[in-house]
Amino acid sequence: MNWTKFPRKKTWVWAILLVLLLNVAVIGALAAQETGGEEKPEGKRFSAFHVWILGGGGFGFVLLLPIELLSIATVATVIEHFVSIQRDKLVPPEVVVELETLLDEEQYEEALNVCESSKNYITNIVGAALARVGEGYDAMAVSAEGATEEQNLKLAQKISWLSLYGNLGPMMGLFGTVVGMVMTFQVIAESTGSPSPGELAGGIFSALVTTVWGLLVSMPALGFFFFFKMKVQKLTFELSGVAMEIIERFKPVQEGK
Repeated sequence: MNWTKFPRKKTWVWAILLVLLLNVAVIGALAAQETGGEEKPEGKRFSAFHVWILGGGGFGFVLLLPIELLSIATVATVIEHFVSIQRDKLVPPEVVVELETLLDEEQYEEALNVCESSKNYITNIVGAALARVGEGYDAMAVSAEGATEEQNLKLAQKISWLSLYGNLGPMMGLFGTVVGMVMTFQVIAESTGSPSPGELAGGIFSALVTTVWGLLVSMPALGFFFFFKMKVQKLTFELSGVAMEIIERFKPVQEGK
C-alpha cells in the first residue's frame, strides 16, 4: 500500500468527522451548562448550536462559515503531516536496502529504474546523482546537492500551509469582528430613539463568535506548524546524510581510475 497517497484520499473525511465530533462535544457541554442552571423567566435563549455553529444565524453564519471551513482544512493538514512526515515514509528502509544491493553489484541502470518507479525523498536525490554516473563523482555530488535542496524546500513549503492557516484564522475573525461592530453602529445610526440592548446585541454577538473561532483555528495551527518545522529540520539533516552516504561509495571508484 502506498501510504504517501493515503492522506490525499482519506484525510479530508477524517478531518470533517473530527471537527464535527469536536463541535458535538462542545455543544453538548454548553447545552448541559445551560440546562444545569436556573431557568430565566424572561429573555430569549439561544441553543449552543445556534451560537457556535450558526454564529447567531443569518449574516453571522455567513461570516463564520469560512472560518469553520478553515478549521477543517487545518485538521486535515495536521493529520496528513502526521502520516506522511515520517522517516519510514520519506526514506523507506526496503528501498534503501534494494538500492545499496544494486549499487554494490554495479547495476546502475536497475538502481536508476528503482528511483524512477518509487518516488520519495531518498530516491529523488540518489536518482539525480545516478543520472550523471558517467560524468564522475564530482558531477554526481553536485547533482545530489541540488536535489537535496529541492527536497528540503518541498518539505518546508508543505508545512508552510499550517502557518498560513494560523495567520488567516485571526484575520478572518477580526474581519467578522469589524463587520459585526459596523452592523451595531448602523443600528444606532438608523434608530430614531435609543436602541434597545437586544437590537445592538446581534452585531456584537456575531463579532465575538467569529473572534473566538478565529483564535481556535490560529492557536493549534501555529502550534503544529512549529512542531512540524522542528521535525522537518531534524529529518532533513538525517536523511540528507543517508543519501550522501549512498553516493559516497562512488568516490573511491572515481578516484581510483
